[in-house]
Amino acid sequence: MIKKARRVFAAVVAVLLVCFTAAPVLSANAATQNSWNFKNSNFKKLGTIKSSTTVDGLGLMATSSKNMKVKAESVTVDGTAYTYCLALSGTGTPSYRSVKVPVSGSDTIKVVLRSSGSSTRNLIVADSNGKKLGTIAANKTASLGTYSYSGSKGYIYLYSENSGINIYKVQVDSKGSSSSGSSSGSSSGSGSSSSGSSSSGTSSGSSVSGDYVVKAGGMSLADALKKAKSGQTVVIDGTVKSGAVSLPAGVNLAGKNNATIDFSQTSGSSGRGITLSGNGSTLSNITVKNASDNGIFISGSNNTLKYVTCCYNEDAGFQVSNGGANNKFYNCKSHHNADAKGENADGFAVKLHSGEGNYFENCVAEYNSDDGWDCYAAHGAVTLVNCQANYNGYCDGIYGDGNGFKMGGVDNKTPGKAAHLDPLNHKLIGCTAKGNYANGFDRNNQSGVVTMKNCISDSNKGNNYHWPLTGKPSALDYKVTFGKAIIEDCTNINGKVNITGATLKGNCKGF
Repeated sequence: MIKKARRVFAAVVAVLLVCFTAAPVLSANAATQNSWNFKNSNFKKLGTIKSSTTVDGLGLMATSSKNMKVKAESVTVDGTAYTYCLALSGTGTPSYRSVKVPVSGSDTIKVVLRSSGSSTRNLIVADSNGKKLGTIAANKTASLGTYSYSGSKGYIYLYSENSGINIYKVQVDSKGSSSSGSSSGSSSGSGSSSSGSSSSGTSSGSSVSGDYVVKAGGMSLADALKKAKSGQTVVIDGTVKSGAVSLPAGVNLAGKNNATIDFSQTSGSSGRGITLSGNGSTLSNITVKNASDNGIFISGSNNTLKYVTCCYNEDAGFQVSNGGANNKFYNCKSHHNADAKGENADGFAVKLHSGEGNYFENCVAEYNSDDGWDCYAAHGAVTLVNCQANYNGYCDGIYGDGNGFKMGGVDNKTPGKAAHLDPLNHKLIGCTAKGNYANGFDRNNQSGVVTMKNCISDSNKGNNYHWPLTGKPSALDYKVTFGKAIIEDCTNINGKVNITGATLKGNCKGF
């Protein structure tokens, strides 16, 4: 009996040892992979790029005189065929003819590239401040070059040091974020190509795992969220249909296989797709569409959204209101949201008593019936970094206000309190507004000191920059003098301005 017990005990120990040594450990800094292949349709259709744009989280920096081009060109590297490239078309800087790549802080940057000339050229790797970190060699024959980055989470720039370079694919293998504020790295001009198919700027979905999986024909999203506890993850696999749901505090949503939640079952103003009233959730790699109200409505705080798209909803794609604070949005996109009258469906609405500290980076609002960003009656300053608001104000026959970045300022929605100015010091850094139906960067009665730095406003139908010194808000019915905005190192292209209520600083162009 004792010998048998010993054998059983030994077997149990062996199983436990195998489990603990072989099982992967998933941490907050788990490895991820993002890749961008210029043969993908979102890139192929760009053609000549004459202004900065972001596609699937990858920034392409260009101007009308320093442009780039996505073109057909076939090469084979280590057995993998590439059929389209981004032609940098000349020497670049972080401001033009460059690629802005998101990084986590500990990354391997992989670039399939070649010199467009007969000699080797250098692809510069620079940090978010423009400091040169290293180079990747672009040989006259296409090859894979790598650079090891260690530094702050954010983004790096890739651009040519000396004339044209063609880039076929960019890939970032991330080990996780670094707390270091400095940057370092090493580069290599050769190596083997990455295996597997390339994605369009979203984290690789094949390795996503969770506590509950929602897919067509299986468990519903509502049932999964009823079971999930704080700290657990619900994975959306492919396209699923759902009624309106509320995400419990601390429960995460992650997507794989082009995860899409179709909320076409919803109806009326109660048909918000996902409501986040709690704190501490992360949503990543999902598309939310066809809700009869907001795609995602947030009144909670300290939530994080990464690579989330809201489209074809009947109110603002993303809305933060009712005290929602310190929510972070990275590489999110909101497009083709429209309500019947065109008055409410913004791309991103941070309004109606939203709180402090809401932050947007590399986010895009396009083709929404109302505004790109709307900060009407917000109660907390907003920071936007490298965001774009393009072609808003018209969607599928519906017209709205059509401002790119509308910064709010009057609160006439606080019960028991008369309409009043609520000055907020919003910040917009490296943002672009193009082709909107009204103004690009719009005061909208904001009496705080709004700072715009390294921003570009191009071909908006109203004013590219609309910052009058005085105004008469309809809710107040008397004339007010606003705070002076700061416009620093910004560019005005093909449009008029009203900047009597702004101060120009640094190297501003086109004003």
